[in-house]
Amino acid sequence: MGNGGRLMDRREFLKSLTGAAASFCLGASVSCDRGKPAQSASTMPNIVLFIADDLGWKDLSYYGNSNITTPNIDRIAAEGMLFTNAFVTASSCSPSRASILTGQYPHSNGVTGLTHVRKRLMLSPFHRTFPELLAKSGMETAFEGKWHVAPYFPTGWYGYRQRLSGVLPKDFLIRSSERAVEFIRANRNNPFYLELNYMDTHRDDAGEFHFVPQFPVDADTISVPDYYTLPDWPEVRLDLAKYYSNLLLMDSMIGTVLDALDRNRISEKTLVCFVSDNGPPFPGNKMTLYDRGMAVPLIFRWPGKIEAGTRSNALASTIDIMPTLLEASGIPAPESAQGKPLLRLLQAENESAFREAVFAEMTYHVNYLPMRAARTRKWKYIRNYSDDPVGLDQCSHMAWARKICELPNQGWLRPRAPEELYDLENDPHEQTNLVADPARLQDLAAMRHLLDEHMRSTRDPFLGKSFDQRQ
Repeated sequence: MGNGGRLMDRREFLKSLTGAAASFCLGASVSCDRGKPAQSASTMPNIVLFIADDLGWKDLSYYGNSNITTPNIDRIAAEGMLFTNAFVTASSCSPSRASILTGQYPHSNGVTGLTHVRKRLMLSPFHRTFPELLAKSGMETAFEGKWHVAPYFPTGWYGYRQRLSGVLPKDFLIRSSERAVEFIRANRNNPFYLELNYMDTHRDDAGEFHFVPQFPVDADTISVPDYYTLPDWPEVRLDLAKYYSNLLLMDSMIGTVLDALDRNRISEKTLVCFVSDNGPPFPGNKMTLYDRGMAVPLIFRWPGKIEAGTRSNALASTIDIMPTLLEASGIPAPESAQGKPLLRLLQAENESAFREAVFAEMTYHVNYLPMRAARTRKWKYIRNYSDDPVGLDQCSHMAWARKICELPNQGWLRPRAPEELYDLENDPHEQTNLVADPARLQDLAAMRHLLDEHMRSTRDPFLGKSFDQRQ
């Protein structure tokens, strides 16, 4: 599970084909030597990062879900700060996770689609990641679970000294907290970074969820959340109940990790972050740039540094996680990082001027799905670069999912329009496209300009591309 030895310069390492082959088999730890540690490791906090897979924005009870109770993740929120307006950079696993690690938008770090499908899109080992910078500053770094950023490259190239789970996809599912608890015990006297990537709320390879016997959920006692914008049909509720059952399993395992921090008396010096990689795996949610696809739960807990039970309404992006964790550790963020540290918000400073807008994008998921979005507090503007339908992803085999697409507001199998504009204050579920409304021409022009400026400043290759009518 662990990797010993010095951290090598990855350029030096890649010159040796023999060494590369060996490290691929062994998961050897490799990292660039980019200077002296910014501060003594003894003054750095421990960091635990929980990343959920396909977990919806408001699916936790602390975010208002009355269908179930998630006591352990709720505990993180009750003892820390919850962000009510946090967004991913892409509503797809690989691009979203690469943005968390690099602090960059997908078109900047090159991970613009699912990397197990398009291997050429795997994150280059020459990109800086925050686990690498933490490791170079003296932290013991480890991860367990899903590795979807560069699944065919060794994780040591990205700063992880230890890999607590196997290298095959069948080993990505975390089945218990045993290894995480042991890692915490073994490193309780030294600063560490532990990343836990749960897959429980992701559908299996057949596109299904299955009930977890220890966590039953009665489909007849729940309702489909309004923000999903799906009909409250029995078939949808049954699928949702299975999804919730798996969410409760993840919540339980997170509770075991939190208990281990308490038992080893290091909770007070541990920064905990919880986030999801995109919206829930239901039609019209994941893979879209509506709020239900790009908005995610984001929670930080750091006793003595973050006031318990606080909320921030600031517009936050998951590219902010990298600079936030580095700043908390006393490490300067690299110039390549495009996010902003959230520590000032975490310490209750003014949030209104933090950010005017967040931006998100899609280029590929499994299929080509090019779009870009700008989101302010009031407006959402989506620019589609082709009319390719969003599709149903892993729900495409389900009769109820295809039946849903016959409804007027469920056009996931129909061609997309070139542009979309939504008034989030009056239409939070983004049901009425105002692009053709003459009264909104000025607002449309402003949002177009906002997105263009973002694309120009980040050198997005889609800037200036025309709409491709392929259907």
